[in-house]
Amino acid sequence: MGLLEKFIPPNDRYAALMLYGMVFSTCFNGYDAGIMTVILSDKQFNAYYNVDTTRAGVIATIPWASTGLAQLFVGGSLAAWVGRLWALRISISVMCIGVIIQVVPNTYAVLIIGRLITGLGFGCVYIATNLYVAECAPRSLRGSFVGTVSQFGYQLGTLIAFWAGYGMSFHSSPYNIAWRVSNVIQIPIGVMFIILSFWYIESPRWLLEKHPDNPELCLATLAKLRSGTVNDDHVRLEFHELVSSREYRKRYKGGYIGLFASAGMRKRLAYGVYAMALQQFGGIAALTMYAALIYESLGWNQGHQALAINGIQAALQLCIVLVNTFTVDRFGRKSLLICGFAIQSMALLILSSLTTSYPDNSNRSAAIAEIAMLFIVGLTYCWSNGPVTPAIASEIFPQEVRDKAFGLSLLGQTVCLLALTQPWPRFNAEVGAKSYWLLFCLNVVALISVIFILPETKGISLERMDALFGEVDAVSEGEKETAANKIEALTYGDQDGEKAQTIAHVEENPKQ
Repeated sequence: MGLLEKFIPPNDRYAALMLYGMVFSTCFNGYDAGIMTVILSDKQFNAYYNVDTTRAGVIATIPWASTGLAQLFVGGSLAAWVGRLWALRISISVMCIGVIIQVVPNTYAVLIIGRLITGLGFGCVYIATNLYVAECAPRSLRGSFVGTVSQFGYQLGTLIAFWAGYGMSFHSSPYNIAWRVSNVIQIPIGVMFIILSFWYIESPRWLLEKHPDNPELCLATLAKLRSGTVNDDHVRLEFHELVSSREYRKRYKGGYIGLFASAGMRKRLAYGVYAMALQQFGGIAALTMYAALIYESLGWNQGHQALAINGIQAALQLCIVLVNTFTVDRFGRKSLLICGFAIQSMALLILSSLTTSYPDNSNRSAAIAEIAMLFIVGLTYCWSNGPVTPAIASEIFPQEVRDKAFGLSLLGQTVCLLALTQPWPRFNAEVGAKSYWLLFCLNVVALISVIFILPETKGISLERMDALFGEVDAVSEGEKETAANKIEALTYGDQDGEKAQTIAHVEENPKQ
């Protein structure tokens, strides 16, 4: 199979092109996160708001308070109510409002309100994007699609943000123009995706869950998504799994009640929270959010050196995401996480040893090596725990609770991010060169936990995840349901109810 056929497969060409376009939604998120790294090092911004280490921590992390609100109930409920695409459009619009509030002349309190509104939209965008991609992607490339969209788009946004901020950093007049223009540049990115999204089709899984009495709508959407017709084998096979799974699982409660109703579902939620916690457990957000300040503290503070290094790192990180694209569905989620945390632990061990040995940055070679280690940590994150964890958390839940469960799982990400990022400026200032030992220890703990705790989800369809968590296979049980057979027969116009010969489950068919 050629490279083009691997990532734009013939049976899923439409889905592939559509899902790769989703990078613009995560690009918007990435820009918003990345631009604050630049803005927090802007002297005019710091003077305007009297920013000290405490305020810097608040400005950087306060959006995650409202992001946590989105994760608790807003994001999942919105995606369930209006669909994945409309949830994205509404959420991006909310983010744009927050950005506008931040850039108009205001007080510190108004700035925080703008950051909170942006954070609420940020959380909802992240939830809707990953749900949509996981539900529309083909099983054999689901990890690749989710990882590429979530991380590549995010890194593309940070790349644009860093270089836009770098370019604007040379403009000091009119006063405060640099950080205001840098911030507002992200709005056209969001507006562009909103316009683009009207050419997209809704998730067929959401359509079946929302309109169970009209399965034809789901089937027609699925056929278009898989670049086929309703009578193609690969379309019929996947539709069979969707219908069988839903017919079995409709006896269970959905939403938040269903999420906590059984021990098996609570177990999955625990895995989801744990998986998303792994994304931020190693402290990558602290290293990214305060990257320019960290580089300055390591002695790279001449002119615009720190911002330039940031921009170079962002360009490299964008390219390195493709390692995940090529490997996650071949070697599995767990393997990439083990390799990633092992490399990050080794790099942080070297970094911590160097900063402890040369706390005053007196050795130029050591300073260069320290920057190299920070690059390695950031680059490794971009193909390991950055893209892999949302792929896991978005695929382990059944359809009736997936939107709510994925949102709650993201709380693991938020708690770890806030716990490390908010106090980091003060912690780094007080502990100094030895502060990186904390991040080394956290990455070692994460590595050990992945080896012994995390299950492998590679190659398993969304409808057959139940068996992985000790529950009955919903598709196999649903095949026994007379209602499932009738729904398929009526959908295909077979009034006699004869079951199609192609109803062998999708795992047995290499096309899918």
